[in-house]
Amino acid sequence: MTQDGRLERGRVRRELLLTNAVALIASRGSRQLTQRATATESGVSLASVTYHFPSIDDLRRAAFNHAGARVGLAFHALIEAQGLQSDRVPEITAEYVAALVDARGSDTLAVLEMILAAVHDEHLRPIIRELDGHLADLLTPYVGERDHAFVVAASIQGLMLDHLARSPSSDSARLRRSISDLIHRFEAAKD
Repeated sequence: MTQDGRLERGRVRRELLLTNAVALIASRGSRQLTQRATATESGVSLASVTYHFPSIDDLRRAAFNHAGARVGLAFHALIEAQGLQSDRVPEITAEYVAALVDARGSDTLAVLEMILAAVHDEHLRPIIRELDGHLADLLTPYVGERDHAFVVAASIQGLMLDHLARSPSSDSARLRRSISDLIHRFEAAKD
């Protein structure tokens, strides 16, 4: 690093921009994400945003990766805390999802927004497949087949979206039960 700390300040600035880009997506929708809106939200110049993210596509992909990584970190923290006991997969997954919509609601909403944006942006699709793959990896041994695990993962995303769309006061216990029941049903069907 240089003596004046430019590399560290650049890293901090990039983190600030991505955090605010994710917040913009979560609060206003993915179509409202612009370099100018990110600059305004971050309290920096437009030039600062375009320095780190030369195009809106660069910013969009980086924001999605950023939110996805934070969602993934929450997942890994839960698995480490609970241990990966295959008989507890439905409950661990339900707790993970409840934590995503409660404690990581902004990141989760941004990821769901970007999943919808991927319909029109093929560059986002590999990131979605990677995120889906992490959950499918956890679910496959429990539900029996990888294709079934992807169906469960997509169903969980739908349940999360429904929960978030209802209101901030939606019943997290209901969401947990729905996810646990869904996974148990797929597990019962594998035999």
